Amino acid sequence: MIEFDLQRIFLGDKPLWFLLEVAFRTIVIFGYTLVLLRWMGKRGMGNLTPFEFAIIIALGSAVGDPMFYDDVPLLHTMLVIALIVGMQQLLSVMTEKHPRIERALMSSPRLLVYQGTINCDNLHCEELSCEDLFQALREQGVRQLGEVELAFLEPSGKLSVLRFASPRAGLSVLPTSPDGGPPDPDPAPGLQSCRRCGLTRRRGGATEPSCPSCHAMEWTTSVMPADKE
Repeated sequence: MIEFDLQRIFLGDKPLWFLLEVAFRTIVIFGYTLVLLRWMGKRGMGNLTPFEFAIIIALGSAVGDPMFYDDVPLLHTMLVIALIVGMQQLLSVMTEKHPRIERALMSSPRLLVYQGTINCDNLHCEELSCEDLFQALREQGVRQLGEVELAFLEPSGKLSVLRFASPRAGLSVLPTSPDGGPPDPDPAPGLQSCRRCGLTRRRGGATEPSCPSCHAMEWTTSVMPADKE
């Protein structure tokens, strides 16, 4: 092998027209990656949109290989990087002009909590459990659902929480632990919350046994908001 052979470094042993195949491979794999990441959902994205995540994966692979393998020509890599950046710029312009494309690529915020009650259908669509939601709410400083007016799962995977100006009683989101757990919040007299969706209402002996929101059968005593304890 001849050291610093520019033809080998930039083109390898492939003809010049092979660059067209490299471009085709890049476009196909990048599109395929975007589809898979979009299907994977927001939970796996961390704080990135699927499009940003795909760019990081593609650039990481394209930049890393030619640094270690002498059989990966630099010109092929440079073409791949240029195509990825070009597609990113093109799609950015298209998403600004066409909201439908943006919704298809980036998804849209999904409402998970409305006026202290969990939207179980939306939670299921995002493949999240109630415990996942409760953990995210606790990270926002929420102690019970009666504090939450609206909660959205953003395209980045973050949970945005809008609170009531005047919190009310609701379902506790604190973990229940037989030893070493937090003290139980003060109960709200006469109020009960659905264990599944958190719907809170005054229930007596003549009320319906199932939750009118999610049709669950289990109820628990509601808890007072922190400022009213």
